[in-house]
Amino acid sequence: MRNAIVELAGGRKRGEHPGLILQKYLTQQSDPAEKRSLLDAAVMASRNESLRALYSEAFARWSRSSQQSGVYRTEQFSTTGRLAVGLGSESVLETGLRLHHTYGLPIIPGSALKGLASHYCHDVWGESHAEMPPEENRLFRRGDTSYHSLLFGTTEDGGVIAFHDALITPESLNNGALRLDVMTPHHPKWQNNEAPPTDFDSPIPVSFLSVSGTFEIRLSWTGPMDTARDKSEAWIALAMKILCEALAEWGVGGKTSSGYGRLAASGMVADSTQPAAAVRTAPPVSGTIVDAHLLEERTKKGGWKALHEPSGLSGPIVNTGDVPAERNAGDGLRLIVQSANQREISFKYPTPVDEARAKLSPGKVRKSDSSGRVGRR
Repeated sequence: MRNAIVELAGGRKRGEHPGLILQKYLTQQSDPAEKRSLLDAAVMASRNESLRALYSEAFARWSRSSQQSGVYRTEQFSTTGRLAVGLGSESVLETGLRLHHTYGLPIIPGSALKGLASHYCHDVWGESHAEMPPEENRLFRRGDTSYHSLLFGTTEDGGVIAFHDALITPESLNNGALRLDVMTPHHPKWQNNEAPPTDFDSPIPVSFLSVSGTFEIRLSWTGPMDTARDKSEAWIALAMKILCEALAEWGVGGKTSSGYGRLAASGMVADSTQPAAAVRTAPPVSGTIVDAHLLEERTKKGGWKALHEPSGLSGPIVNTGDVPAERNAGDGLRLIVQSANQREISFKYPTPVDEARAKLSPGKVRKSDSSGRVGRR
């Protein structure tokens, strides 16, 4: 079992689910080195190329699903430091971390976002500690006829706004979403009610995982369907504003008193009034080399198809026979754009001839980054 952990830490293909590694691969509870190896293996797994490709496709499908959800609003928030959601959840380690069950990557539960916004609305917007706040502010306090009960519901009603789980963006995985962190309890005996704190206590460092990256947060309307669209959009915008302030000022998850959990709006906004293309990049230019990944779906003749995630376009690889036989659906790879427009795209797998031509004439084949910008090699 120890060798299996070492292999995972070395970046082998087996390390494709950080959550599974954290839950199933610890063999010695009392060995600090074993725990550190386990955390290192989970970090390496989150950077696995095949996992990133699969998650990119799943994230795109999740984003497209909002178009069928009626009135909604999404906004991207980036961590200003570190995020630690689920530290107290059940785990084989001293600390836990909330990860997506299927992909093993960080999420922020919608219930956590709703609870944070609800408390912030009551305490700050409602000025709960003021003896006589203005009438408008009192409407944001908890109560049967308040704005608060409409937005967040009561014990008998769920409110008119749905807070969905926030998923980390695929781009965040390129920089490493999972980060190794450490906390150092200085008085463990005092914390266990065994002895008063003294200067003679030995601090015991505890390694744990935290998160850094950008999350996409989605709110949607679940109130009466006959509500005027402009009114439902206004209520969603209000809920998002409250949540935005709460994330920036209070933070979400654990260790917020130490500065963890703060997120700031990154400016990427989409709602039900915008077409899906508004949050996509322009199609890449023909002749550029782009990052793509192979799809399960094949052409009518059984050839490979690939997806260019930034533009949302998928199409065939014209020289599909040149794709190495060991490649599988979900694998990421570099492809030459054969042709592309707003609706269609086709790719060419770079052959040795293409690579040799690019070395001889570097201006002929251009590289494109994930945003679609083109530069010369």
